[in-house]
Amino acid sequence: MTAFALETTKVIPLGEWATSVVDFVTTTFGGLFDVIRVVFTGMYDGVDWALQTPPFWGVILIFAILGVWLRGWVFGAGTVLGLLLIAGIDQWSNAMDTLALVLVSAVIAVALSLPLGILAARSKTASAIIRPVLDFMQTMPAFVYLIPALILFRVGVVPGMVATIVFAMAPGVRLTELGIRGVDSELVEAGKAFGSPPGRILRQIQLPLAMPSILAGVNQVIMLSLSMVVIAGMVGGGGLGRDIVQALSRVDVGLGFEAGVAVVILAIILDRLTAAAGRARLRMPKRALAVLGAGLLVVIGGTAVTAASTAGGDKGTVKVAVFNGWPEGEAASYLWKHVLEKEGYTVRFEYADAGPAFAGLSTGDYDIAFDGWLPTTHAQYLKTYGKNLTDLGAWNDEAKLTIAVNKDAPIDSLDDLASHASTFGDRLVGIEPGAGLTEAVQQKVIPGYGLQKLDFVTSSTPAMLAELSSAMKKGDDVAVTLWRPHWAYDQFDLKDLKDPKGALGAAESIHSIASTDFPKRQPQIAEWVKKFRMSSDLLYSLENAMFNSGADSGQYDRIVAKWMDEHASYVDGLTR
Repeated sequence: MTAFALETTKVIPLGEWATSVVDFVTTTFGGLFDVIRVVFTGMYDGVDWALQTPPFWGVILIFAILGVWLRGWVFGAGTVLGLLLIAGIDQWSNAMDTLALVLVSAVIAVALSLPLGILAARSKTASAIIRPVLDFMQTMPAFVYLIPALILFRVGVVPGMVATIVFAMAPGVRLTELGIRGVDSELVEAGKAFGSPPGRILRQIQLPLAMPSILAGVNQVIMLSLSMVVIAGMVGGGGLGRDIVQALSRVDVGLGFEAGVAVVILAIILDRLTAAAGRARLRMPKRALAVLGAGLLVVIGGTAVTAASTAGGDKGTVKVAVFNGWPEGEAASYLWKHVLEKEGYTVRFEYADAGPAFAGLSTGDYDIAFDGWLPTTHAQYLKTYGKNLTDLGAWNDEAKLTIAVNKDAPIDSLDDLASHASTFGDRLVGIEPGAGLTEAVQQKVIPGYGLQKLDFVTSSTPAMLAELSSAMKKGDDVAVTLWRPHWAYDQFDLKDLKDPKGALGAAESIHSIASTDFPKRQPQIAEWVKKFRMSSDLLYSLENAMFNSGADSGQYDRIVAKWMDEHASYVDGLTR
């Protein structure tokens, strides 16, 4: 099996039509989407502030009171234990980010789904139109929504929210329609007989009787919203989704399990609370109301103390875009995070895939990234967004795209790979289909070295690393697409196959790429970064300390601080 497909002419250029529609909408309604983005971001920031500002025990107290009131002491105690576990594994901040995203997305989805469900229940024509649209919304892969969402709403939490809303609102519409249609027709006729107008019948007969079904729809909307947290993590939305994406990119079982457990705990709490809310009395008992009020007063007091203790100022916030699955950039980002914080700046990491990260840099949503590979790997992004980006120069000029094999493999050159394909299971394991390395292999390496009979498997960087790790543990021969510098060379005994035809190109440079206005806003940082240089040996030692020590991401700050102490003369020179 080869990586190529026969070139054919599209009979129906559906993709081109979709592109034209998005371009037209962007040009014509760009201002409207900017307003929507501001509103959605404001709603998210407000809810996130309300969840993040109080001390964690205050939020736990509120959830415990709600749990006891709605479901009893057993569930209240379970809620406390579950949330304490989230805090104990250092996922509290991420969990609250995710909860804010879920709550805002669910509220918007419910606000849209209820009137649509009512309309579908009262009009067969509307129902016939809405149902296939809902089918399309739920079956279309959610990742597809991110492409136009990124264009329309820019990188950050909003594209993830939009994809979540579109995906999650379908059950709200369906169950609202089902509940209203399930109301006994004789009751509706009785209301009409007494002269009640349609609006009053809806408010006082149909909606109250359909409420169990509607609340079940609300519950499903919230659950589907929570299932989409990874989407937000891929486009810079943060939260638990960010850690899950990071764990996937590093094949980090521990981090992935911790973030996954936090998602499960939130899902159970939200599911049980929303399900119980439908069965609870509409008015809270006075005793429960008094306890909840006392709890809120305690939380407000704790919030005031926390705010007072953290008040202060600095030289500004620097938003660093960190590419998911690119360890050299993450290592450099952590190094500069500590350097800049020592100088009085606040540094905030924004994790995203390379494409969304470059888009975010071009719009000023991010300030700087330390992982631009030029002149080949990221050339397309520079071509697309270059006029809105600033190249602050290369900090490493020894980057290289490679085909790597285990060190004891019987070949040393790509010239020999075709004749020894069976040694490697007739497979070459690649990374993402859209990566520059993948394109180089498909367009140059495979035809250049006659590897058309080789099965070039493209999937993702974490999948490639998992395959590499498994083969090395078993002692099997394996061939993968890789690049230098990468921590895999420190963890595994690997060698690069010689490339006598130069199909993978010459060595590349790793550049620091900033938004257009960043050098003007932060000239001192820009000056330091322009002079930044880091040899591959130094980078390997930092990567090895971070990624090959068995530590999780929560320990990276401590590891990097220790590494900086061990290389104090080099670190001091970065801001000299």
